[in-house]
Amino acid sequence: MAKLSLAALVPLRSDIAHKVSELDQEREKNAFCVYVKGEQAEEPTRSFALITEELEEAREDFRVIDELIHSANLAHKITWNNQEISLFTAMQIAKHMRKEAASLKRYGSMKKEELNTGGYFNGGDKTITRAMYDIEKARESGLKLERKVKRLSQLIEDECHNIFLEFPQAEKYIELED
Repeated sequence: MAKLSLAALVPLRSDIAHKVSELDQEREKNAFCVYVKGEQAEEPTRSFALITEELEEAREDFRVIDELIHSANLAHKITWNNQEISLFTAMQIAKHMRKEAASLKRYGSMKKEELNTGGYFNGGDKTITRAMYDIEKARESGLKLERKVKRLSQLIEDECHNIFLEFPQAEKYIELED
């Protein structure tokens, strides 16, 4: 029985999704043939029925691995800010933290004041855009949040390497060691 870490299952899920896409394209290509009337049609090397069967199997494998990964992400916990949270919650927090860190760093790169030359919306008048926040504080907050999210991501990654799940279908897609 193939037991893989959660960290190994995530890229395997992507591989299976890619396989589904390849089979879907192959079936589309082999579904029809164009030939001149009176001449022999060139038969594809793999039949529509065989490709459809493989496609259905790959789609089922994708559903199984997807559910396995989602269940593990909900069932397993890490400690963050003195709280036990699921891997799923931790991943959501990390995603939001990354977005906020990027926003704060962008705000931190702005000028305190900027002169705007006349434009259509202000009747051609020159205007000044002034930042209504502390630019340096925003930059520092963004950098601090970036370091914090790196720590959270490392905790998630470490936990994913410690969780092992059975996925017998893995042998269809990757070579497993004995």
